[in-house]
Amino acid sequence: MQENYWPFLLFVIVMTGTPGPGNLAMLALGQSVGFKKSIPFLIGMVTGGVCVGILICMGLGELYMTSPRTASVFKIISIIYILYLAWKVMMMNVKPPEEVRPFTIYDGLMLHPLNPKNWAMNVSAFSQFADPTAPRVLEIGIFVMTFACGALLFHSLWGFAGSSLLRLLRIRTLRFCINSSMVVLMVGATLYALYK
Repeated sequence: MQENYWPFLLFVIVMTGTPGPGNLAMLALGQSVGFKKSIPFLIGMVTGGVCVGILICMGLGELYMTSPRTASVFKIISIIYILYLAWKVMMMNVKPPEEVRPFTIYDGLMLHPLNPKNWAMNVSAFSQFADPTAPRVLEIGIFVMTFACGALLFHSLWGFAGSSLLRLLRIRTLRFCINSSMVVLMVGATLYALYK
């Protein structure tokens, strides 16, 4: 991967920076409770993403790609989880921001393992950029740490953007409309990743 690192880094920037369930959840959470209260969810997401990266590098991505039954079960579980998160995001604006219970580290920990976009980008990146002749531990380390840094950076930026919206939008109905839009986009991005 060292020879292909710059194209790999560009891939990571594009994939972790664009809208997906993680970034949209951070945007919605940031605009509901602020960035500071979103940090446990952020830590959980990055940790969950690292776990997925390690599992893919160890060969679990192959099972997902070659077993239709496994892929079907994964699709059902991920849709259920994304709908659960979507419901929680929608309910956040029923109460004033100071009364909202933010997502937990466990909510974040489950997001990327159940996020089809995350699996697709990890499988694509590892199959495209990994060097089979390089030491395996080094390849996994570079792969996982690059994705972790990208996720931490871009999830944080989306959370800060949401937090800026919180300061601007004091009208609860307006926040509810924005969160509803984030929910539709989050569910839509998940369904697109599952069925494209």
